[in-house]
Amino acid sequence: MAKDCGDLQRRRPASSRVKPSRDKTTTVRRRKRKSNPNRSACLATIAFIAICFVPLGFLANRRLGHTAQHGRILQLKHNHPISHFDISTDAKSAERESRYNTLYRKKFDASQLGYDVYNCPPTPPNGYPRTWLVPEVLTSWNPNDVTTISPSHRDVYHSLCIFDHETQYDIALAYRNAEKPFVMRNDPKVMKVVDKWDDEYGDYLHTVLGDVEEHRVERSPVNNFMWYRLRGRKGQPEGYIKPPNDETEMTYGEWLEHALEKEGVALNDEIFLEKAKALKERRLTLSSKIPEEDDHSVESGQEESDDEKDKKYYYFRLNASLKKIKDSGPDAFVYDSMSIFDPRKRKHSQFYIVNPEEERGINCRFGARGIIAANHFDASRNMIAILGGERRYIIAPPAQCKNMALYPRSHPSTRHSSIDWSNPTEWDKEPNFRQAQVTEVIMHAGDVLCCLKLYFQVQHATADNSIQSSFLPTSEPQSNSTLSI
Repeated sequence: MAKDCGDLQRRRPASSRVKPSRDKTTTVRRRKRKSNPNRSACLATIAFIAICFVPLGFLANRRLGHTAQHGRILQLKHNHPISHFDISTDAKSAERESRYNTLYRKKFDASQLGYDVYNCPPTPPNGYPRTWLVPEVLTSWNPNDVTTISPSHRDVYHSLCIFDHETQYDIALAYRNAEKPFVMRNDPKVMKVVDKWDDEYGDYLHTVLGDVEEHRVERSPVNNFMWYRLRGRKGQPEGYIKPPNDETEMTYGEWLEHALEKEGVALNDEIFLEKAKALKERRLTLSSKIPEEDDHSVESGQEESDDEKDKKYYYFRLNASLKKIKDSGPDAFVYDSMSIFDPRKRKHSQFYIVNPEEERGINCRFGARGIIAANHFDASRNMIAILGGERRYIIAPPAQCKNMALYPRSHPSTRHSSIDWSNPTEWDKEPNFRQAQVTEVIMHAGDVLCCLKLYFQVQHATADNSIQSSFLPTSEPQSNSTLSI
């Protein structure tokens, strides 16, 4: 196959900001009157109250009014009072760390790697990051093997540095500037989002996103999702077969229903299955009260029954743009949550967004257990925050381009590998593929992967309903198969 490290998508203009208009004030002349001591005292008291307390009320309304208004909208959508999520943050974090350290163990220590991934040198060492032959990594853990239950565990071919945002910020900055991949952990701004978003059954986001507004969803009868862009029959190679995944629209509540069912089946967990069943009953009840259009595929126009839906995999997308942002709604919710990807908040985003003028949005992706995004590269710097669940990334440096069996530039799946990495029978289709060198990392909620330009990546949702979010630049467009919140 032809080697191709280019990108076909066009640049988009940077978003413009519209300044809010100010109401003009007018002055009214009044006739002079003789002063009255009692009246003057009364007016002074009123003026004092107006000066001191009215602004406080205004500020409180500015801070709380949007939330209250949004809450009223959500209750109409969700048809029940909004619950409060007051589970101990420390308890959730401890449980997350315990699970992670029990299931995933690094195969190589500092003496074998030549550096300690938790205490990396100030500058990237020679040969960083350490890599291994792709058949060795994939044989150790095939991407289609989606369930790991204690006391079983996975040996991970991990070589990326893991930096603590509070104590190793400057070293992480040096690696970023050197265009080397790493993981940032313990950023308070990220953890603040995780504390809300990373609940086991998706209740918080269900409350926010509701059961009314539909969003883009990628769906597939198989768990391996391949990005493609059709440009008419003339642009398709001879004998081309379109991947089985396509797009439709779905509410977050319906996506959550299918995701919880997949989780329940994988773990043989009755609680997940019961919650999925309750969501389905709720959806059917709501649909019987509110007239809705039939579910259609964006591309095929075919209707889909509930039985057909239950057999498929769904990749929920929530894209936000400053151009479309309003006082309330999904765009405002995403930007309010993800300050690290907001170019307007440079104090929070300066590490993750190198060139704020290139910003064109935030892309959040919600994947159920077992979903795989096929191997590909992006020409942009990738900053990917995991806000819920766990996700495995198999990555390779740009120098491995010749070994990645890429489709040619003119192919509908340009920049993607022509080989199914989860199918060993395909590994010999291209002579160089078995020589490809890769590393891997298992990320959990709160981690940010700095993957950088032209790095290859295979994404694999390993547990729970993984949520990833990424900043989208303009000058180096990326495919829609990357990311997630």
